[in-house]
Amino acid sequence: MLYRDLFKEQVMATPDATALVFQEEETTWRELDSLSNRFAQGLLKLGIQKGDRVAAILPNCRELIVTYLALLKQGGVFVPLNFQLTASHITYAVNHSESTVLICDDAIAPVIEKIRPELTTVKHVITIGPREFGEGMLAFEDVLSMGTDNEPSTPMEEDDTAIFLYTAGTTGEPKAVVHTHFNCCFVARHWAGAFGMETGKSVLQVLPLFHAFALHCVTLPALISGTRIVMTDKYSTQWVLEAIEKYHIEILALVPAMGSMIVNHDDFSGYDLSGPEIALLGGAIVPFDLLKEWRKGFPKLKIINGYGQTESCPCCTGLWDVDILEKPRSIGKPWDVTELKILDNNEAALGPHEVGEIVYKVPSIMKAYYKDPELTAQTVKDGWLYSGDLGYVDEDGYVYIVDRKKDIIIRGGENISSMEVEEVLHEHPDIVEAGAIGAPDMVLGETVMAVAVRKSGSGLTAEALIDFAARRLEHFKVPTRVEFVEALPRNPGGKVLKRELKAKYFGNNP
Repeated sequence: MLYRDLFKEQVMATPDATALVFQEEETTWRELDSLSNRFAQGLLKLGIQKGDRVAAILPNCRELIVTYLALLKQGGVFVPLNFQLTASHITYAVNHSESTVLICDDAIAPVIEKIRPELTTVKHVITIGPREFGEGMLAFEDVLSMGTDNEPSTPMEEDDTAIFLYTAGTTGEPKAVVHTHFNCCFVARHWAGAFGMETGKSVLQVLPLFHAFALHCVTLPALISGTRIVMTDKYSTQWVLEAIEKYHIEILALVPAMGSMIVNHDDFSGYDLSGPEIALLGGAIVPFDLLKEWRKGFPKLKIINGYGQTESCPCCTGLWDVDILEKPRSIGKPWDVTELKILDNNEAALGPHEVGEIVYKVPSIMKAYYKDPELTAQTVKDGWLYSGDLGYVDEDGYVYIVDRKKDIIIRGGENISSMEVEEVLHEHPDIVEAGAIGAPDMVLGETVMAVAVRKSGSGLTAEALIDFAARRLEHFKVPTRVEFVEALPRNPGGKVLKRELKAKYFGNNP
């Protein structure tokens, strides 16, 4: 089964029902089907064939959803990119993915114009918005007008590549996670079932659509289950509360930072919050106190704290609210489609409460890291995904995370490579060495903290180093705290012992 077949079934079942509400404009399933058919055919007329990569650097918008549906129909590979990326990182991702098309809005188009000569594989730039730009740039509407309202007849198999999802890694550059049409179809069905999505219900979409969480846990499931998507282009707690009341939202999907802002909003108690029935809080471990506040604030809400990775599309474990009080630090039990085990450094299975690497198997494991067969072989072995997370399973089968092997910092659901931050800090002429770690934050889960060694006699201040980093990194990667030390703790092999840094500043609690 392909996703395009499931979507077509839903179009036939509810053609004139509202599939999407965006900026107060409603789009039906029939209209989404027509738009994606026309865009798919327009891309074919531009010479974009099955397997060609189409990158999009966009905030949440209807055009982004239309693009993904079009590519799922005609066989192109979708490459959604974080719209907060700097020019150099856009260049890297577009060239690394060998994208032949780049879609952007008029806010980022001037940047794309400047770097266009460096985008070695891009043949077409498609823009969204009222402004017109340079030669070789097409308007999204122009591509639509080139196509006909007929679904492409491109032959496709379940194992064909559907999407590249870029995720931060322990190396400085992000990795492209490759997922198949089968994976997209599988997780869409899984999450539609987990959420209880069905015709007549509504889901709030506030997560950025360049994330697997937003695309594969919310958007794709909703579009094959008859569930209306109510979407915004930019998160606002005020908008969320108003939308929950106005559209009688039953299903919520949020990162913990959003959940915290919602229950702490000044007008929280002034809204009718009787609609929500289920909420998935994912992307980071949810603080126990936040879960308790949510249970008090929403009268009939069931809560899931989900754990998964981009590499699993994502799908691994879930902690239901009935277990929160008994297992407050857990990330839940594996879903019934997941096998999970804990392995030591010799890959021997460990027993209850023994800490090792979390390794799991689910049908939607990635196909590969693009252009990195060595890392792929290290990460996926015989169908098992080696998560890089340290954890244990208790005697009742509940999973707990203790630490991350990969030193990724997760700020509000955004994965940040500590090495990337460190490389920027090392560029400062007064810095000898630096380490980046995640500092606990009640709202965001973690923020970036830098621990640095200055050159002898340097008067460099923390504020000056933060300002230096802010001119070179995306805002969410900039350290919010800097501590200077005489030397960084290292093991005999020279690796910085980040657990010791975390213990020094935050104690030994995992």
